[in-house]
Amino acid sequence: MTFMNGPPSPTVEARGRRIGARVPESCDVVIIGGGVIGCAIAHRLAARGTSVVLVDAGQRLGLGASDGAMGGILTQTEPSCLGPLSSVIKRSRDAYPGWLEEIRADSGVEVPVLDGGDIQVALDEAEMERLESKVLPQWKNSPFAVERLTAADARSLEPLLSERVVGGFLLPEELALDPRVLMAALATAVLSGRTPIRVLSAVRATGLRTGPSGVEVDLHDGRRVSAEQAVVAAGHLSGVFLPSHRDHLFPIKGVAFDVRPPGAGTYPLRHHIFAEIKEDGREYFPYLVPRHDGRVAVGVTYEENVGDVTVTAAAIEEIRRGVAALMPRAATWPIGRRWAGLRPGSADHMPVIGHVDDHGRVVAATGHSGLGVTLAPVTAELVAALVGGTAGARESELLAVCRPDRPFPPAPAPSAPAAPPVSPTPPVSSTPVSPTPPVSPPPTAR
Repeated sequence: MTFMNGPPSPTVEARGRRIGARVPESCDVVIIGGGVIGCAIAHRLAARGTSVVLVDAGQRLGLGASDGAMGGILTQTEPSCLGPLSSVIKRSRDAYPGWLEEIRADSGVEVPVLDGGDIQVALDEAEMERLESKVLPQWKNSPFAVERLTAADARSLEPLLSERVVGGFLLPEELALDPRVLMAALATAVLSGRTPIRVLSAVRATGLRTGPSGVEVDLHDGRRVSAEQAVVAAGHLSGVFLPSHRDHLFPIKGVAFDVRPPGAGTYPLRHHIFAEIKEDGREYFPYLVPRHDGRVAVGVTYEENVGDVTVTAAAIEEIRRGVAALMPRAATWPIGRRWAGLRPGSADHMPVIGHVDDHGRVVAATGHSGLGVTLAPVTAELVAALVGGTAGARESELLAVCRPDRPFPPAPAPSAPAAPPVSPTPPVSSTPVSPTPPVSPPPTAR
């Protein structure tokens, strides 16, 4: 059976033929999807000597959810971090420094990492009570540290926080990075030519077939790639190739933008900062993630089962109002890039990692929701263990958390239609078919 992703544009098709002509028709593993998950898996498999063909619809790697990510390497901030997934997150967080060093060694690109942790603050006593009574017990149950902060403690760590802050908590083991720099490093490693990886950029996979002896992936120009195994890491489009999971996978739209404090040339904040705010009958979830070059990524909205990447005035204003309450000065900083991305959601907010066909030839690696950057190292490790048949007791335990055959709750209904787009600024899409300018890697480490 063939599952279609949609017709390619003439430009994509022409380029796909030029690149595809140099790609072998067979390999050990074919990977559908060239975002942070697909590239991390390709990099790990190639390090083991596995030959890989990586198929991606974008003009360059990483133009999907990876390009729209905020860049928090989360241990506790997301509610889904605090349940069964915490053991998987622990493995990924522990692997992160070594993983980035492997990427640097293979690419020559340093990925700056902010290691101050995440500050979650309360702007009123009701929110502080919620954090202490409902959230803190879950934080203490996780394998990560948590530190209580008074209002004075929080403002001593980040002096620009609002005077309305009444207290909060520091999650010291959370990290942050710029996902575009991470993707630049991963893409450089994958495209280096020193590994058994061949990349088909601007090429659409249109179908996947599996049998006892291997798999075949159909490409939009009529060619096929044959392999021993396939990995589906196509983000929110993964359901196209995983029909038994199509009802459990959906896009989660998020809008965000960059700001730059006047004169900032390095990290303008030492932590990433999050709050939940109820004001005038509305809820806001401001999240600020500082960048190594002086910018601050600001977000983020959350619209389940919404698949468009329109940047709306309503979304920008929602974010701005939350930031104004959390850090008033930040709401005055000039806005730069605005974007919308589509997180690959799953109905229970946990990734789907494991074999999905009767022949043990197709591995799913999707559904990471807002945790793709966080879970990239462990996902690559687990998929490589599945592909190589080397999963031990510990890997099997982590895979059981993410197993594809677990029961799923019903997927959410689509959110309300988006408001009219921002004008006159055109929307910035992070989908694979709408490329953004290439990233220049940072010249030095922090």
